[in-house]
Amino acid sequence: MAGDNLLSRWAIWVDGVGKAGNAKEYTPPVLEVLTSDFQAGDMDMPIPVDDGMAGMESSFSLFGVDITVLPLFGLRQGSRTAVSVRSTYTDLYGNSYDLVEELGGMITKIERDTQDTGSQRDKAMKVTMKLDYYKVVRSGAVLIEIDPVNHVRKLGGIDVLEGIRGILQLA
Repeated sequence: MAGDNLLSRWAIWVDGVGKAGNAKEYTPPVLEVLTSDFQAGDMDMPIPVDDGMAGMESSFSLFGVDITVLPLFGLRQGSRTAVSVRSTYTDLYGNSYDLVEELGGMITKIERDTQDTGSQRDKAMKVTMKLDYYKVVRSGAVLIEIDPVNHVRKLGGIDVLEGIRGILQLA
């Protein structure tokens, strides 16, 4: 049905600190499986083979200059930056659904908007993160969980790397 999953509102937390009221925009990571073409001698055409995933990157913008986020830039010995994005989606009947995204990784870039002679009210600080963890939960159900360090790629509740972890005795 058309209009059964429309973004209504969203808020972001950075290292456990809520940024509601200060968040300007959020760009979720692009999920991409890297592939190679495989073609045996008897095959009429190549088929794609899963070669793992491309690195994940996400960004968000906060109005002004956020002094709690600036010190999170770069490598922090023994820890990583944790970001949580909570969104509300609605359907045409007014029913609301939650979507929670958990991101972990390193802040690799902070860009501040140009300060000029115009209005400064909409100026923001854009933060880019390279991710080492990503999880999406809707109404309590885990839709996606990607944890490359622990060899996990769960999609719709199925961990596609579980067999490989078992063979390599990583679990």
